[in-house]
Amino acid sequence: MCHVFRCDIPARIIANTLRDICKKIMIERSLQRSLNKHNEPAALCERDKSEGTHGTPARPTDLPMEQGLFHQDESLSSYVGQLFPTPMEEPKKVLKVYYLGSTNVEKATGVDVLNNAIEQLAASIRKSDYKYVNVAVAPSTITISEPGDEGSQLAECRVRFLSFLGIGRNVKHCGFIVHTAQDEFVAHVFYCEPSSGALCKTIEAACKLRYQKCLDAHRQDSDSKNLEAQRKGLRTALKSVFGTFFMARQRRSAET
Repeated sequence: MCHVFRCDIPARIIANTLRDICKKIMIERSLQRSLNKHNEPAALCERDKSEGTHGTPARPTDLPMEQGLFHQDESLSSYVGQLFPTPMEEPKKVLKVYYLGSTNVEKATGVDVLNNAIEQLAASIRKSDYKYVNVAVAPSTITISEPGDEGSQLAECRVRFLSFLGIGRNVKHCGFIVHTAQDEFVAHVFYCEPSSGALCKTIEAACKLRYQKCLDAHRQDSDSKNLEAQRKGLRTALKSVFGTFFMARQRRSAET
């Protein structure tokens, strides 16, 4: 059973937490098995007590560890690393720009809608108050964070929910509109030197790559459906041919 979630926080935090819990369970099971090897008579007694009335093992109430998973020449850490691989990092490009902030807009698309949001933020925020940020653009996410290894994350937007991208009336201003989980439209606005062309082209490339992935997945799904339809058509044709053959044979047998 596969459970899928959409998180308002980075999903890696939840995945790493679940991984750490599984690691803890595996380590506890491994240590328990090692203790049982040193106390074999006691383990046999416990097994006899845990067996049912007909000599069958009782239903377990916790997560078991499979026997024979670890060998003497294997360490627990190496096995855990193989069983719980870390997610592969996506290729990303980081650009250093100024971030004016975000504001709600009425519609998901429109040059006038985005220009109004850009002018509204540019008029309400002094240039000295612009935040110098790193914009990491990947095929699936656009992350806005403060510079430095421990810089706080200001916003993270999924590329699939990006509905509009454009340059303002001033070429140094640009922004994009995102459809949020609360069914709202939010415009994020930036200021770039000497122009915002590089940032917009990078985000545009991420959108194109995401769209191409969607097309490839849809094409594979269509190909599988077409193949299944061809198989059904072939089965129907074979049934028709063999049905006609057997009916003709039965007629000849009845005439003779």
